[in-house]
Amino acid sequence: MSISRSSRRLLGAAMALALALTLSELSWAGSVDIITSKDHADKTLDRATIRAIFSVRLRQWPDGVPVRVFVLPDNNPLHVQFCREQLGTFPYVLRASWDRLVYTGTGIAPEIVANEREMRERVATTRGAIGYISVPDTTGFLRVTMQPFLLAAGEKK
Repeated sequence: MSISRSSRRLLGAAMALALALTLSELSWAGSVDIITSKDHADKTLDRATIRAIFSVRLRQWPDGVPVRVFVLPDNNPLHVQFCREQLGTFPYVLRASWDRLVYTGTGIAPEIVANEREMRERVATTRGAIGYISVPDTTGFLRVTMQPFLLAAGEKK
C-alpha cells in the first residue's frame, strides 16, 4: 500500500505543527529561577558566579561555607533550559566538565535530584545549597536570587 502525495503532505504538515507546538510550549514555560538556602538568600549572584558555581569551580561561599549544588537529570527539559539560558552551554558540555573533575579526583559532581519538589526540599534543608526551579517559590521558605543577570559588554545570552 503506497501513501499518496497529498497524504504525505498532510502528514508532514501535522509533524511540523506538532514540533512547533512542542517548541512553543517549552519557550512559554518561562524562565528558570536560581534558588539558594536561607543562609545565602541575601546574596546577589551575577552570571559569572552562577557559571562558576554550577561548573564546580567556585566551591565555597564568601563566608567559607561549602557550596552544595543540586541539579535535575541531564535529560530533564528544565535542566536543558537552565543550561542554555543561565549558563550559556549545553547539558552534555556541563556533564563532561563534571565527569572530568570526578575522574581526575579534583572535585565532585553536583547532586542530582528527581524533580523540582525534591530540589526545593534539598536546597531548603542543606546549608550552602543552590539549585534552580521553573516557578518562583512563594512560600517564603526559599528565596530566589536576583534575576535577570546583567550581561557583560559584548556577551550574548
